[in-house]
This record gives sequence, structure tokens and C-alpha cells, in this order.
Amino acid sequence: MSYTQRLVEREAALGRPVRVGIVGAGQMGSGLVAQVHRARGMEVAAVADVAIDRAEAALAEAGRTDVERATSMEHAAEVIASGRAAVLDDGLRLAELPLDIVVEVSGIPDVAAQVALSCILAGKDVALMTVEADVTVGLLLARTAASGSAVYTVCRGDEPVECLKLVEYAEDLGLEVVVAGKGKNNPMRPTDVPEDVAEEAARKGMNPKMLTSFTDGTKTQIEMAALANATGYAIETPGMHGAAVDLDGLATTLRPVAEGGIVTSDGPVVEYVTGDVAPGVFVVVRSDSEVVTEELHYLRLPGEGNHFQLYRPFHLASIEAPLSIGEAVLDRRPSFAATAWTADVIATAKSDLSAGTVLEGIGGHHLHGTAYDAAQAREENLLPIALAATSTLVRDVPAGQALTYDDVLLDELRPLVAMRRMQDAMIAQGVIR
Repeated sequence: MSYTQRLVEREAALGRPVRVGIVGAGQMGSGLVAQVHRARGMEVAAVADVAIDRAEAALAEAGRTDVERATSMEHAAEVIASGRAAVLDDGLRLAELPLDIVVEVSGIPDVAAQVALSCILAGKDVALMTVEADVTVGLLLARTAASGSAVYTVCRGDEPVECLKLVEYAEDLGLEVVVAGKGKNNPMRPTDVPEDVAEEAARKGMNPKMLTSFTDGTKTQIEMAALANATGYAIETPGMHGAAVDLDGLATTLRPVAEGGIVTSDGPVVEYVTGDVAPGVFVVVRSDSEVVTEELHYLRLPGEGNHFQLYRPFHLASIEAPLSIGEAVLDRRPSFAATAWTADVIATAKSDLSAGTVLEGIGGHHLHGTAYDAAQAREENLLPIALAATSTLVRDVPAGQALTYDDVLLDELRPLVAMRRMQDAMIAQGVIR
């Protein structure tokens, strides 16, 4: 039975739909508001954005006319209980409201992590679209949620989540995963800064910093590191191989070196490729049965020898995100969450940086992200890129060098920094794994 049928049945039984709160009403948030509004069995009950007019506009564009600006939390609760939509300017307060799930779409790692933790501690389900937070403190959030009554998940629709679904499908078929990954649909230019992409960003209606985070490779590194942590798979080499491979070459290139490929690890790894694979995701699998191998060739599954590729040619971002609402509320399980800590995304200098520089965050002038094996990152004291924003360099760092914690003065009062410190300590002590 589909989620829609079950959600409709739930609404009939309870007399109301799933109440969804949304944090962030930018481009992605507005799309999510519109999609949830169209869905049967759920409704947008509250939208929070620092620009409250933007929250109101997102609801109006979706077709809602029963919107009220909350004057207090009590007023917001009354609006929600009556079936109308409340708007407010503080996403952290949504955890206090009579909502079934909060979906975070702020795009800001610090905000996303705080929203997630506040909801988890309040026993409220929470879904993130800002994967940058998950790749920084996702294991802490997942383990904290699992110890209580809340579901913590990253939303369906983004590449790492849809790739995980292919991994799960392959496992259900009894096939061995060799490589899981995505196609990169932007050029890889690690030293890009916002000015380099300003014209393209204007044509696409994008924030130049957001586009820079794609073209400098940081988003891809983050997405694949999150996939590594959700699957327990490895990052084989810093930054991954990033081979130029078209769709018809996945199963011949992404296989062990001994069999003519580029993979040197024994276990499964995550990778990205350039070529015509984007915007899709893929899994390269191995069959250990001659009978199954022959059958897969007969059924024309693309591959060579006993290696085959499973491919999904799209990911639909906010359009698919409501699937995670159904999975969390009905099945009480996440679509995607860290199950281990095998990867980190490390701040890497785009140019020679001088001591005293106050660092910009993801998509800025100073840093791009590089995915590393988490054990190597711990051993070398490397700095996760999401923590670097607003920190101050205490010594010069040459272009291309990974930053360490010793290179910067961090603001230890930032909640994201404090949460990462806690996660690191709990991993070190074996409290979470």
C-alpha cells in the first residue's frame, strides 16, 4: 500500500492530516511547501523563516489563504489546531508546537543542526534537507533520536538518499555492492569563488555562493561522505577518484584493479563520476552466482562479466521529500541517517591564506571541501568544513592544503561546534559508533 493511501486512512482515523512544520522558505523551501500542500493526508501547518514575509509568500504561492502571522507560541498553537497555517520567524520554536514532523530547509548547517536537536529532545520527528549538517554531526543526531521517541532523517530526493535506496535494492536482490555513487553535473573547479560564477548564477536565478559550492566540488564531496556514513562504505582516497566515466562504462571502470577497474579497496566504496551519469545515481554490483550472472545478462541488465550497474537517472529534491514524511510518521524509521562515521568533509584552502583571515563558509572565497576517511581525518586532526565558517586563521595555510584544528581559532560557543565536539568525544570513548 502506498504512503498516500495509508496517510489518507490515518487522516480518516484521526480526523486530521499529518501536520508538517517547515523551516526555511527560500527556493527549496517554497517548493516543499507547494508539494506538501498538494499531498493527500498531510498539510503545511507552520512555516518559519527569518524573513517572515517570505514564509507568507511561500504559502500564498502554494494556494493557502488561511495563513496567520503568529503573535505568540500560544497563538501559533491555536492557529495550527484550527487547521490554519501559522507563520513565525524562529524555526527553533517549531519543536514547541503541535506538529507531527518538522522539515528543515534552511540550507544553513548551524540552523539545521539546532533545529534537528531541538526537535529530537522534544520527542518530535525531524527531517533535514541540509545534508551539510548531517555530514558534520549526523551520527550524534541519529543516535540521540534512536534512544528516544523521535525519528531523525535526511529527506528523500537528494542524491545520497536515492543512492542508498539503490544500495538497499541491490542488497535485497542478494547482490554485492562494489561502488555506490552519483554523477556530477557541474564542472569540478576547486578554486572557484563567487565572482567566477556570478554570470551563470544570475542566468539560473541562484545565489553565487550556492552555485560555487557546486562548481568547487564541495556539495558532491558532502553528499558522498553522507552516503558513506549512512552505508558504512569507505572513501578510498581523499576527494575520491572522480573518474570521467559515461553511463555505459560504470561497471567496467568502477570495479577492482585486479579486474581492470580503479577500485583498490576490498570493501564497498563511494564515488562520484563525471560524464553523462548526472543527474542520476548508481550502484555497481557483483554477482557471485554463475546462474544469477547468466540470468542478469539474459535480462539485459547493463554490465560486463559478473559486474552490473543499477541506475536511477534522476533525483527530484523537494518533490520527493514528502516520501520521508510518510516513512517517518507511518513506519517510524528514517529514510537516511548515519549508521557509522566513516567519512568527513575537510576544509581545504582555495588559495594561499594568511594568518588573521576570518574564514568564509561553504561556497565562499577561502575553502572547498574534500571528503576523507574519518579515521585519517581524526589522526591528522583535520577540520570539518562546516566548522570553519567565522573561525580565524592563526597561521598561514598554503593553497591546496587541508586545514587542521590547530590552524584556526574556533568559536566554541557555536552550537554546531559544541555538537561536533560532543560527537567526537562520544566516538572516541566508544559511546557511539
